[in-house]
Amino acid sequence: MGQPAAHTSSLARHHLIGLGFWQAWQMAAFCSSAIIDDTPHSGISLKTLAIACTTLGYLVVMAASEKSALRPKRPFDLMGSSFSMAFGTLVLMFAPYLSDPSLEVVALVFSLTSISFGNASLLMMWGELWGTLATGRVGRHLYLSYAFAFLLFFGVFALPHPFAGLLVCTFPLLSAVILHSCESEPKRTQGTSPHKLDRIPVAKAIAFILVLSMVWGISQNIVPHVAANASSGNFMGMTMFVAGIAIGAFALNLTLSAPPSETTALYRPVIPAIAAGLMALIALPPSFAFIGNGLIAMGIYCLDMFLMLASTDLAFRCKIPTTRIFGTAVFVSRSGTLLGSVVGAAMMPNMTWDSSFVTLAALCLGALAIAGTLLFTQTDLQQCYETPRASLDDEKPTLSQRCDAIAKSAGLTSREAEVLGLLVRGRTVQDVCNELVIAQGTAKHHVSNIYRKLGVSDRRSLYDVVEQA
Repeated sequence: MGQPAAHTSSLARHHLIGLGFWQAWQMAAFCSSAIIDDTPHSGISLKTLAIACTTLGYLVVMAASEKSALRPKRPFDLMGSSFSMAFGTLVLMFAPYLSDPSLEVVALVFSLTSISFGNASLLMMWGELWGTLATGRVGRHLYLSYAFAFLLFFGVFALPHPFAGLLVCTFPLLSAVILHSCESEPKRTQGTSPHKLDRIPVAKAIAFILVLSMVWGISQNIVPHVAANASSGNFMGMTMFVAGIAIGAFALNLTLSAPPSETTALYRPVIPAIAAGLMALIALPPSFAFIGNGLIAMGIYCLDMFLMLASTDLAFRCKIPTTRIFGTAVFVSRSGTLLGSVVGAAMMPNMTWDSSFVTLAALCLGALAIAGTLLFTQTDLQQCYETPRASLDDEKPTLSQRCDAIAKSAGLTSREAEVLGLLVRGRTVQDVCNELVIAQGTAKHHVSNIYRKLGVSDRRSLYDVVEQA
């Protein structure tokens, strides 16, 4: 199962852009007025209502997919999801212009229902693809797709209404078309290495996601309300500009450094980015609040990318439907955002840029410290990828035999099999370069591909998998 260069080129052209269209829809819907105005309906912000409906959509799609899993290779699933999301977006955009209040309510219910189903099912199908791709560059593709989403967002932000909204309506359709074109990409093969879900600190991970998402939800309600320049209408644009620059910088760093474990690389900036944003809100004057808000947004987008990669990896290793684990992670994240939005909306009328705001930011910093040290650490992340050790016996195959068996079952290329043999014998990446006479970037690429195909995140986990072969 070789991996021709044409496939890698195709992946770089199509795969990363496709999710970018889906993410750009999210940004345009909740961080601009292209689709949703923020007029309260029955005392509830329409954007908060949309968050609640899309959150429920993940739960419904998860339950439905247990009986009939969504597959990106089935045109009906893709067309149904993308058209439902696109048409619902169009109706939602024009619903406030209806003269009959009862008709407006019907239009809002229909549009939010359509969007919720299409949004959740389309993302779950992207997750199906993420979980099976046989490339060690998935994390880089995620970062680059989000960077591309920011470019799309600013294109939407620059257009007047209703042209901006009409452009956003095309994003689900384009995302689905590109997703379907990626079905020919090389896939990794599920191995036989034992991996059980009961070894994973699930409760700690859920609490971790909830805390971070709640901080995001609270900040997005409070900060624009108390910031001095929020009334100018450009506050959210400046916020997204800061977040986009930060995401682009991390994408460039990830591409240049090419870390073997991209899951760890995606986890590391999450809490520091959000904490830096909160500290900026405390230290800077209100007119620069968009900087802190942008760093918090960057951190939460990093959390999204981390969840996409880690949960689909876990589903693959445990041989569990992707929608069950990935869907649960997304549902928990969106539930935390919704809860934080409700709390923030309740606090907003009495909140000003004074000691009360500083106290709130300090409390959020404390919650982050607890989340990063007690709830879910990098050690917990490594535990998610560990393979339990089996008892040794006298008839265990030799190291070469085990490497050959793993290379065959995981679909490693001949060169990747050579690199695997060197890694399990304790060779460093530089040793691999010297012995195989290849460039360091090429060696790192082979190592990350091996990690991806075997579902591991570091050298220790690789040794464990080989030991059990």
